[in-house]
Amino acid sequence: MNHTFNNILFLLAAGILMAGCIDANYEEPVAGRTEDQLLSNVIAAQSELSIFNELLDSEGLLPLLVSRQTQDQRAVFAPTDAAIEAFMSENGFESADNIEGLENVLAYHIAEANIKQSDLNRTNYNFIQTNADQNIFVNRSGGEVRFNNQTVNILRSESGNGTVHLIDEVLLPRSNAMTAYLDENPELSVFKQVVELLGLNSQLSTNFRTLFIPNNQAFADLLTAIGAGSLDELVEIVGEEALEEIVRYHIVNDLVYSGNVSNNQTLTPQFAGEVMPRISIDSENVMLTYGEDHGSSTQVTVNDDIFQTGFVHIIDKVMLPVREID
Repeated sequence: MNHTFNNILFLLAAGILMAGCIDANYEEPVAGRTEDQLLSNVIAAQSELSIFNELLDSEGLLPLLVSRQTQDQRAVFAPTDAAIEAFMSENGFESADNIEGLENVLAYHIAEANIKQSDLNRTNYNFIQTNADQNIFVNRSGGEVRFNNQTVNILRSESGNGTVHLIDEVLLPRSNAMTAYLDENPELSVFKQVVELLGLNSQLSTNFRTLFIPNNQAFADLLTAIGAGSLDELVEIVGEEALEEIVRYHIVNDLVYSGNVSNNQTLTPQFAGEVMPRISIDSENVMLTYGEDHGSSTQVTVNDDIFQTGFVHIIDKVMLPVREID
């Protein structure tokens, strides 16, 4: 018999046997798959979250909580019915439809990572990334964890394929931007001009910034002190590089507000020079000391309104950093 023909018969027989062994219900296991409950089911099971659950459904956000069965999980900070009702009453809303940007407000309660209570308790945990494309700042005051400088109590946490934290407040995405604040405050127009001149506008829209902005009178005093008649002359006298160092001496890559500062606390600005500014609290006054041996000071008008990217405080002097001598 032809050997080639025998080989073909053998292969056909083997193929038929293998086909008979195929499990039609076989599924490739998903790497890292969890059998924990979907977050949507966890929320639906909590009687105190019925309003939140209904709103998630009406705004089409439930798919965010049912699409992940692997360990690539999320966390939800879910306001209770009582929290939502109190929020609506305080703001005079007759229904949730009156809440401007409702979908975005709800998405602001859904985190992009599975954040547990232990994470929030870490002192170096600074922000929560949300589905609203805006972070929740985690800050602390007197040992208390706060969201956006707002006291928010986590009543309890429920686990599923992520974590649901039941909270007693509604969180709102921050609408106030630093650029808009400068536009609306004519007394800060010179600082805005300097920022634009140096191409530092991005510093106003980058997370974790605290700006100590000198008012216009502070810049006028500086021009007089160095004999400059205008901003252009200031640039000619000090140079753009030195002027940028001065501006960056007023920008701190951290959240600095009245609840988390202490007397003699040293700040670390983007340009530190040889002497970093230090906070001095005297009775009700907040000052910054700077310069050689901290011999100079400026009064701080504290503003605890949190902007999209951080805090803005106003000062009455332009702080000149002590530069290293080459």
